[in-house]
Amino acid sequence: MNRPLLWTLTTASSLVLLSGLAAAETSLTSTVTPSQGDSIIEDSTPAPLLERPRSVMVWTDLDPATVSPVVNTNKIYLNNCKPNGCVIRSGQASSIDGASYQGTWGISGTRTLTAFSASDAVWTQVVDCLKDVFAPFSVEITTTNPSPAPHFEIMIAGSPTDLGMSNGIGGVSPFSCTPYIPNSLVFDFQKVWGSNVEEICSTAAQEIAHSFALDHVTDPSDPLTYNPFNGRRKFKNAQLQCGSDCQGGRSPFGETCTGVTQQNHPCACANGSTILTNTQNSVATIQALFGTGTPTPPVVKITEPKLGAIVMAGFPVKAEITDDNGVGRAELYVDGALVTMIGGAPWVFNAPVSLMNGTHKVKVIAYDVFGTSAAAEVQVVIGKPCSDNGDCPTDTDVCLGGRCVAGPDAVGGLGETCMSGPDCKSGTCASDSTGAKHCTESCVLGEGQCPDGFGCLESAPGSGVCWPGFDDGTGGGCCSANSNPAGPLFLGGVVCGMMVLRRRRRR
Repeated sequence: MNRPLLWTLTTASSLVLLSGLAAAETSLTSTVTPSQGDSIIEDSTPAPLLERPRSVMVWTDLDPATVSPVVNTNKIYLNNCKPNGCVIRSGQASSIDGASYQGTWGISGTRTLTAFSASDAVWTQVVDCLKDVFAPFSVEITTTNPSPAPHFEIMIAGSPTDLGMSNGIGGVSPFSCTPYIPNSLVFDFQKVWGSNVEEICSTAAQEIAHSFALDHVTDPSDPLTYNPFNGRRKFKNAQLQCGSDCQGGRSPFGETCTGVTQQNHPCACANGSTILTNTQNSVATIQALFGTGTPTPPVVKITEPKLGAIVMAGFPVKAEITDDNGVGRAELYVDGALVTMIGGAPWVFNAPVSLMNGTHKVKVIAYDVFGTSAAAEVQVVIGKPCSDNGDCPTDTDVCLGGRCVAGPDAVGGLGETCMSGPDCKSGTCASDSTGAKHCTESCVLGEGQCPDGFGCLESAPGSGVCWPGFDDGTGGGCCSANSNPAGPLFLGGVVCGMMVLRRRRRR
């Protein structure tokens, strides 16, 4: 009979106390419904498609009434057990320095999980990797112990033999079908992975995700897998088949495995439910607990047409779009109206054939798989380009690189003060290092496209905007730049006493 295991972590000595009679070398359970404290040991014995070291999953019976439906913390503490390791012996424990119920497996005597042995540079990369992997979620990855505040914890250190477990076990985690295990403490054995940042990172992500009722999956690009993958594993926003962890035709919790490779099985809990399904969505599950984070937006570049190009109605629009999490879709807008949407590369659109002569704004908005967006835009001309302001249809337009745009005399026109993009006809409100904000238009560097009183200032490598009072060396400005621009929509101090030169109205 197994007894419940309780863990405690003390601040001064990084002490974790464990109790229970189930030996860590226990073979894979064959019961469909595990008992409290059953250790699901998945060793490194070769199996089809399985090349990564296995982990220990410890079934934990938690009373759902004791687990708040709203998670009480978003902190995930990464502990490298430096400088002296983490001492482990029989007793009570959790991620909090004090006590909290966890789960169970057996460890005899007093043991020390040795400290993270790879370089400081590797540790920094592991931390950065986990921040990247959890970027889609509103969690805080920290290397400072939050105790006594509630938190989840990953010990990334040592080897399984430090705890008396079989050599080659990659990690240890409690497991329950409650939506999460409060104050969960999991282990990622760094010495098994050496200095392999991606494997250390994905194992840590897998072990803590087990505390959110997430099972293993077959998709090799998700951290919750044993299948090999070359690159960074990230949680997938899709319904993925559970599996990759079968041995002897059974899952770790005793379900029958099926499929061509005999590696598919029903999910153990499926998003915190007790109703078994064959798939789970790790992104949806984790976002349901913590909310949405701020993933890195896509990188979008319109490669055709070029800024100021003379085109015919129905012209093609080509874009290059990349994203570290994957591109979900892209939309084409012309003059602010949605034209079409496509869901995969190549990112090639066609503008409407009904467009009239004149200047048109072309915008491509790309979304990653989490809905984070970014945009790129250019202005093009259908018909004869303008050569001066007199070719433009209204007195408040100015000719900029062959196209007519709203000038300084128009509300929201070039050079007008603004607070944000919607205040400007161009949709772009930029600021300099003094905090001054003006409506801007795109320009080609070095071609003297900007009207009198403006110069083309580099706002990003190879890109420029017309900025009031800036002398770009082609005439029209009033001062020269003494500092490099800080980037798009934030320009280094280049304004001449805040003077904006306006052209006179045509009569």
